[in-house]
Amino acid sequence: MENREKMLSFVKHEHELETEYREKLAEAKRKSDVKKFFAEYVLRLLKKINPDVPMSLINEIKFDEKEFRYEFTGDLAKVVEEIGSQSDLKAIINRMYETAQHRYKKIEHDENLDYFRIGNNAKK
Repeated sequence: MENREKMLSFVKHEHELETEYREKLAEAKRKSDVKKFFAEYVLRLLKKINPDVPMSLINEIKFDEKEFRYEFTGDLAKVVEEIGSQSDLKAIINRMYETAQHRYKKIEHDENLDYFRIGNNAKK
């Protein structure tokens, strides 16, 4: 037990971005916006932790087209693994993901409602 490595915490960085991130998600009108904001804020979080992380790694977040699932590829996957293995980074990214996922599902739900409303109005 004495030998356990100290876990780093990046919650401070999370809180610095959180309000702005939530506001951006609330403004999102399309599912693609939600993906874009999630990717952007993950990279901004990583840059706060390590300023050497290039924003171009944003292209290494791949989304599943049908579901709102993501994966990190290439150098980004390495960076997340490196920082994440000794810290709460992955838990923070998961919280960011959950927030984005709620917004994504809400937009999807509203799109479906609008689709049905358009169909119903045409019959009158």
